Amino acid sequence: MPSKITGFKPLLCAAAASFGILSVAPAIAQYTGPTASPATTGSVMVPSVASHVTTVEQALVAPDDAVAVIEGFIVNRLKHEHYTFRDDAGRTIEIELDDKYLPPGRQITDTTRVRITGEVDRHRFRPNDIDVKRIEILP
Repeated sequence: MPSKITGFKPLLCAAAASFGILSVAPAIAQYTGPTASPATTGSVMVPSVASHVTTVEQALVAPDDAVAVIEGFIVNRLKHEHYTFRDDAGRTIEIELDDKYLPPGRQITDTTRVRITGEVDRHRFRPNDIDVKRIEILP
């Protein structure tokens, strides 16, 4: 039985062939060359999103979503789930620490040494802060 649409079959074949060629291209092309070194701002290194921020000073200039792993102290509570964190160099940054991440049965004071792990949240009109995803009490 002949098809009523005669020009459709060649168009369909051309589209399928194009799709086949395009779908193979991403699997073949991979970048394997060197990676650019992180940019710097003054004497403070601005980490790439893949690198770890280890001080409050770095977190204050880091890009959005940079991974932060910093040791220090939670020195005061600003409001529910928002605190001030101070690192060993004495620099401070606001952190957002959901109650669900607090260790059960353990009390944290301003003299309790902790390690926070989270992501830097970059803001346009206020300083960066850290969204904490894990907290560890250190000896």
